[in-house]
Amino acid sequence: MPSGAKTAAEAPLWRRLWLLFEARLFPVPSGPALFNQYRDEDPEFDLPDAARMRRENLKNYLKCYRESPKALLVGEAAGPWGCRFSGIPFTSESQLVEGALPFRGKRTSRQGPPNKERSGSVLWGSLLPAFPRFFLWNAVPLHPHEKRRPLTIRTPGAREVRAFCPLLKELHDVLGPHQVVAIGRKAQTALGLVGVPCVYVRHPAQAGARDFLEGMKKIFF
Repeated sequence: MPSGAKTAAEAPLWRRLWLLFEARLFPVPSGPALFNQYRDEDPEFDLPDAARMRRENLKNYLKCYRESPKALLVGEAAGPWGCRFSGIPFTSESQLVEGALPFRGKRTSRQGPPNKERSGSVLWGSLLPAFPRFFLWNAVPLHPHEKRRPLTIRTPGAREVRAFCPLLKELHDVLGPHQVVAIGRKAQTALGLVGVPCVYVRHPAQAGARDFLEGMKKIFF
């Protein structure tokens, strides 16, 4: 090894995460009902070079982590108004471009104003003071949608959840969090499949905001 060179294990935390995603996430092809926003683009909805911009957005987020977070927060899947276009779980384009968060990013959607996501607004509105003591991820990091309806959202199937369990386990091992929180039942199932103990908190979507906020307060405040 050349003098001064570092092994992957000795690299900064954000770099180890990036190498994991380069190997396990970015190359995954999209399917008829599952879209990889880090690899692919839909010219009807995405700006040119959108996938690369979403990877850069994710990198900006990762670079906030200089040490292991207190908690890993795992949601269900990338939503059509949040991670599908921002590249960051529970985060919308509008939050990235308006400077509302400690990291910045670019919009990648073609139509209308930058997208907004209610779940992301609820989460960051309550947890921003605790950042970066938590790391956000999804059990299925891609966008599950109905066939031929690319901007819909559907609950990922059991096979899709299992397909990303190895990535979830590796992510947990790299981060080494003190606590893991499942945001929703699908996340709880995924974490159970990889043998990671977790605390369950209701997802903030579909009238779950109050229960979600109460659960987060017990963990961080």
